[in-house]
Amino acid sequence: MLPILLPVGVFSAVGYLLGQRAAKKTAKGEEPIGPKEIRVEIIRDHVFSDESLILATEDVPLDNRFGDRVLTSDNEFQRTATVALDIDRSTEVNSSLRSGFGKIFSSEIAGELSRSLGVKIGSQISRRVRLNFSVSPHKKVLYRVIWKQESRRGEFEVLVNGKRRFRVPYLITYGLSHSVESIEDMDVYHPATTSAPETRESGQEG
Repeated sequence: MLPILLPVGVFSAVGYLLGQRAAKKTAKGEEPIGPKEIRVEIIRDHVFSDESLILATEDVPLDNRFGDRVLTSDNEFQRTATVALDIDRSTEVNSSLRSGFGKIFSSEIAGELSRSLGVKIGSQISRRVRLNFSVSPHKKVLYRVIWKQESRRGEFEVLVNGKRRFRVPYLITYGLSHSVESIEDMDVYHPATTSAPETRESGQEG
């Protein structure tokens, strides 16, 4: 039995020594500080502007200049957009990002905007629409489908660990909608007009 028990005892002693070394490293504080120890509090959201941005346009020309009946066209359009957040990484914000808690800034701001606007940062939105266009006889019309996203530009005032304040500018684009414009060409049909023939009186020849 002795030859079998001896190796087991050796391995137990080695495991004990390794455990003691690991405990000493933890006691010396060699373990990196986790991000949960940084407290980020959003003080205020300064909104500078809310506006619509043109994402894309699609044109449908209808040429009925030589037709004598209404010309119709049935069309289907599809577009996908992404809810995107862009944080200004300049000046003091850039230095804070390099210091290690920039990701916390992004996470907190993304969460706040998601709650206030009812969106999810990074998600995609798809829309499919069917539109019927028509043009009268002897006319030419360009229909333009305009895809838009909403945008908000602002600046968050952030407090870190109850001491240091930062101003973090941001731009978020979200949502997806469409509108239609029609650009009518000039009327190229000119009905023929009738006029009385020109008459000229001739004098008497002597």
